[in-house]
Amino acid sequence: SGPKKKQYKMKVLSKFLSGLGMMLLVHAGFSTIHIKGLDPEVKLPPIDVLIEVCVAFFFAVISSLMQMPELKKIRNAADLDEFATDAAFHPPEFQVVHHRGQSLAKRRRALEEKKKAKK
Repeated sequence: SGPKKKQYKMKVLSKFLSGLGMMLLVHAGFSTIHIKGLDPEVKLPPIDVLIEVCVAFFFAVISSLMQMPELKKIRNAADLDEFATDAAFHPPEFQVVHHRGQSLAKRRRALEEKKKAKK
């Protein structure tokens, strides 16, 4: 029950930070609109609104990182095989895939040769 309780706490905390970040972002937007209403000649929002947006962004990033599942290890293909393979001659990541490109090229050449023969 220990790990599940920790996961639950992390989930609740991440949801709280996400909500707090959204509320701060909305408040910063309303503050900017209010300040523009008071003085229309203001070009940039005040520094406290900019700081509020940065804090909201930070909370959103932390919240999304907390909701991320645990990362899985990347395993090398050689670790999965029971038999050792020579990586220079048998790389499992770059296996040859046969496709219809070769046969289409042969057909195109044959058609071009027929066109040349007709002329």
